[in-house]
Amino acid sequence: MKLDLRFLNRPVEDLWCQAIVMLVFSRPSVADDAFANVNDKMGGYLGDLIDSGVWTGETGENLLLATQDTIMAEKLLMRGLGQEEGFGMELLNREISQTGAVLDSIGIREFAVRMPSLDGPLRQYGLYLERAASCLAETFYTRHKDEPDFILKIFFSLDRDFMNDIDRVTKSLRETLGPRVELSIISDRQINRDYEEA
Repeated sequence: MKLDLRFLNRPVEDLWCQAIVMLVFSRPSVADDAFANVNDKMGGYLGDLIDSGVWTGETGENLLLATQDTIMAEKLLMRGLGQEEGFGMELLNREISQTGAVLDSIGIREFAVRMPSLDGPLRQYGLYLERAASCLAETFYTRHKDEPDFILKIFFSLDRDFMNDIDRVTKSLRETLGPRVELSIISDRQINRDYEEA
């Protein structure tokens, strides 16, 4: 298995890939920039589904949509995380692993992930980001480790504020994943640039 991880400071809706995965808390707000952008590009359809109660974002709830060329990806998978107050590493492990299993079951090998913004220190977000990347890789590795031509590409769309912790995240991922898979990690992080000042 070959793994290509990319950490990008670009809007998730502008990334070319098979699918976009948006991890969202219950009753996501169209005030959230990433969610609002995707909702706008899809003509307000996501907001309509939430307002009508068709999709609530409860823990483990999936919504898979064909994007019909409204965004760069062919499909959009929204995965509910439940209430933000109940969110933690254990929940993230379970939900991201199950998300990986869903993606694998429908043949998705190249996808972008957008995690929700969280209250708290930026370093905590980096730990969640690292865990999400590791769990997704592990889910596919378990199923495809004996397939040398299997290529998995995962893009993480990040806000500028989170780019300062990317060096630590990528170093840790190289140490944990590198010995088991052929690994490539690319980041939009520019050396010696403080993203908090920009």
